[in-house]
Amino acid sequence: MKYFLSGVIIVIITGLLLLSYAHNLYLKKSIFSFDSNYNTYLFSDGTEILPPKFIYKKLNEAPIDLLFTLLWSEDRDFYGHPGFNLKGIIRSIIINLTNKTSYGGSTITQQVVKNIYLTRKKLISRKILEIFISFWIEKNYSKNEILESYINIAYLGNDIYGFGAASKRYFGKDLKDLDLSEISILVGIINAPEYYNPYKYPLRAKNQGLIILNSLLYNKLISKNEYKKYTQKLNSITFKKPNFDENNLQLVLAIKNEESKLNLNGGGYVIKSTINRDLFETVKISWQASQSSIIINNKTGEILSFFGNQYDVFYSKRQIGSTIKPFYYLLALNKGFNPDSKLIDEPFKIGNWSPQNFEKTFKGEVTLKEALINSINIPSIHLFLSLENSPQKSVSLVENFLKNIGIDGYYPEDITLSLGTLESNVYNIARAYTIFPNYGLIPKIYIINEIYDKNGNLIFRKIPEIEKKIQNVSNESYSLINSLLKSVVFEGTAKTLFSNKKDFYGKTGTAESSVWFTGYDGKISLSVRKDGKFLLSTTHALPIARKILNNYYSYNPVIKVPVFYFNSSKTSTDYFEDFIINKISPEKINISKKIFLNNIQNYEMLFPDLYLKYIKNIKNENFNLFELDNTEIKEVKKDFDLGEKEIYNKFIKEKLFLDYFFPDLYNVIEDITK
Repeated sequence: MKYFLSGVIIVIITGLLLLSYAHNLYLKKSIFSFDSNYNTYLFSDGTEILPPKFIYKKLNEAPIDLLFTLLWSEDRDFYGHPGFNLKGIIRSIIINLTNKTSYGGSTITQQVVKNIYLTRKKLISRKILEIFISFWIEKNYSKNEILESYINIAYLGNDIYGFGAASKRYFGKDLKDLDLSEISILVGIINAPEYYNPYKYPLRAKNQGLIILNSLLYNKLISKNEYKKYTQKLNSITFKKPNFDENNLQLVLAIKNEESKLNLNGGGYVIKSTINRDLFETVKISWQASQSSIIINNKTGEILSFFGNQYDVFYSKRQIGSTIKPFYYLLALNKGFNPDSKLIDEPFKIGNWSPQNFEKTFKGEVTLKEALINSINIPSIHLFLSLENSPQKSVSLVENFLKNIGIDGYYPEDITLSLGTLESNVYNIARAYTIFPNYGLIPKIYIINEIYDKNGNLIFRKIPEIEKKIQNVSNESYSLINSLLKSVVFEGTAKTLFSNKKDFYGKTGTAESSVWFTGYDGKISLSVRKDGKFLLSTTHALPIARKILNNYYSYNPVIKVPVFYFNSSKTSTDYFEDFIINKISPEKINISKKIFLNNIQNYEMLFPDLYLKYIKNIKNENFNLFELDNTEIKEVKKDFDLGEKEIYNKFIKEKLFLDYFFPDLYNVIEDITK
C-alpha cells in the first residue's frame, strides 16, 4: 500500500509538472501562428512570383463537404472529445509496437499541436506532450477555431500547407469550388503526403480518394448516384503542375533576405515586391548563367527587376573596369577641370606597371571629354593622378569617395584603381550611379513594397527614403559629368546601345574576367555584367543592356536628367534658365514654385519622399511645397530694392528650398543678393 501511494503521488506530481510545462509551451504561440514557409510572394502587379504554398482560408470559406469529409476521415468525435482520444492513442500504441508501423491515432487538436508547437518525430514523449498541450488548446479555443487552424496548417505534400493552397496548386481552383471527388483526394493525402504525392504517384492519390468515397457510400453518407458521379470525375482528374522557374526562385530569395530585416513575427504573410513582372518575364526567357543585371528606380529606390543568380547580383565581386571612371572624372570636374581640359596620352610607366590603351596607340594629347567617352586609359590615369599631389593620396581620395557612396567591394589600394581593379557587383554599381542623375542624392534601395497579414490587412508599406546626400560636389560638376556620359551613349563606346538616339547616359567597362555597362536616365539606373574571358563590353555587355532597355522603353517614356548648371553666356527662352542667366533680376525673383519645379524635373521623381508626404495637396496651386514650418520672413534689406515686399518674401522662401537641396546654387544666389 505504501508503494502504491508513493507511485500515485509520483504520477500526480509528474502530471502536474507536465501540465505546467505544456502550459508554458502553449503560451509561446497561438494556434494561428505560422512560420515564414507560409508566406506568399508577389510581383508589383499582384501576380504570384512562385505558386503559393499557403493561402489562408476562414472556416466559413471552406465547403461543407470538405469539413464533413475531413472530420469523417480524421476525427469523427472532434466535437465530443477534450482534445485527445484515449482509446485511439492506446490502440495506435499497440498497433505500432506489435506491427512496427506508424499508425497515428491523433485527433485534429493533436495534429494542430504537432504542427504548431512540436516536431513531426514519432516519439512517445512527443505524444505525451501533445495530449497535455491539447488540453490547454481545448480550454482556450473553440472547436471551430481549432478546425479553422487545422485546415490552414495541414501539410499536403510538395511544400504546400493548408487546403486553400492545395486546391489552387493541384486543381487550379479556389477552395470553395472543389467538388467531392477533389476533396476526397486532398483529405486522402493527409496521412502520407509523400506516399500519396499527386505529382509523383497520381494513381495512389486517386485510389486513396476512392477509399474515402467508398467509406462514405458504405456508411450511407452519399447516395449511389453521387458515388458514381464522383468516382467518374475522380478518374478523369489531371493534376496541374506548377509553372516553376529557377529565375523566379532567385527573386524570392532576395525578397526573403530583405524580409528577414523587418522582424516579422511568424508567417502567413502576402508580400508584394517592387519587381515589374512584364520586364522580368520577358527578359528572363533568354537569360544566361554567366550574366547578371539589375534595374532600379533611381528616384524611389525600388528594384524594378534583376536578372541572374541572386548571389551574383548582390554579393559576388568582379573587377569593374572603366565603369569606375565617371566617379573620379566627377572629382576632377569638381576640382576645376572641364571637358576641354588637355590630358597627356603618351606611353609611361609607374614602377613595374606599364598601362596600355585598349587600341595600343597613343595620340599625344586628348581632351578630357575624348578620354572619357572613348574610354582611353593613359589620359584617364593622368587625370586620376592629378586629383592630389601624390599617387597614394589620389588613391585614398577616390577610395574614400567610393566607400562614402557605398560601393562595397575589394579595393586594390594602388594606382590600378584608376582602371577599375576594384571588385564589386551590379547592385553596388547601379546604386552608386544614382548620384549622377540625382545630383548626389542616393535613395534607399528596397525590394518589398507592401506586406499583408493572413487576413488581408495591410501591415507594412515602404515609403521611399533618401539614404544620403554626397557633400562637397557642385551641381555644375554633376551637370558636366551627365553631359559627358550622355556623349558616351551618343558618340562614344556605347553608341550602339540604341538604334535611335535616346536621352540615356552611361559607361562601358572591360576587365580581365568580366565586361560591364552601367547607365541611367532621369528615372532608372541599370547595371549589366557578363563574366568570362576574352569578352568586350561593346559586343557582350551592351546587347544585354539593349534587350532590357528596349523592353522597358516599349511601355515607359525616357525621362530626362535635370540640368542645374547654366552657362551665363547662353541665351534661352526658358524661364528658369533666364532666371539664372540674368543673375536673378528683380522682375523675375517672383518665379513660381510651379514653374521652378517644371523646369528642374518632376518633383515626384527627384524627391519621392516629399511627393508622397504632400501628394494630396499637389494640385493646389497655392500650396507651398517647400516652405518650412513656422519660418519668419526677414524684413526687406534697405540696400536691396525689389519694389515689393511680397516679391522679396517669395524669394526668401525659394532660397529656403535651394539652401536645403542645392546648397551650391543657393550660395551663388546668396552672393549675388548680399
